[in-house]
Amino acid sequence: MSTNAPLPLLSSRILVFSDFNCPYCFTLDAWLNEMSVSHRVRWVGIEHKPLLPRGGQNAVEDATILAREVADVGARAPDLGVRPPPFWCNSRDALLLQNAVEVDDPALAPSIRRRLFRGYWVDGRLLCDPAVLNEVRAELPDVDLVAEAAELDRLTAWWREHVDRIPAMFAPTGVVHLGLQNRDTVWRFVQSAIAEAEPGPGCL
Repeated sequence: MSTNAPLPLLSSRILVFSDFNCPYCFTLDAWLNEMSVSHRVRWVGIEHKPLLPRGGQNAVEDATILAREVADVGARAPDLGVRPPPFWCNSRDALLLQNAVEVDDPALAPSIRRRLFRGYWVDGRLLCDPAVLNEVRAELPDVDLVAEAAELDRLTAWWREHVDRIPAMFAPTGVVHLGLQNRDTVWRFVQSAIAEAEPGPGCL
């Protein structure tokens, strides 16, 4: 699949549109890490469920969807140990922090992603808990999260209009991989996306 809509970011890396509170996105990130290609990824956080609460309980419909998605991921990737978090929480503050790191310190970004993803989906550490995020932020240089808010809204609006599904991977060529497929399919996409062209003749 390809899209004619211009991407909001230009990159020579694979663009991954993702959200921390999506178990399929956690699984994809874990697989990319296993494949040792995280450094070839430009992770783009978007808000796929901005109305999720920062505390308390989920609505019955959301709780049902969460249970179904966790069970599905658990069956497809049992080795990851995905467990239901205390509740399906708002991810905005975590996304602002991560998107800033992706731009300001891309070498550190993969490890921060894994820490936030695993903290939520395996260890039950809430993405909306200021104490959890402050632990991460204390290890980073100063980031302007106010400036990141406008960019997050812009990226989310583009994603919602042109893609509206996560996870989504865009190769530098613009070819798109939507949803969480199996490991082999993900690996084939990644290989094609980062393959380097053979040198050929050209003008000097």
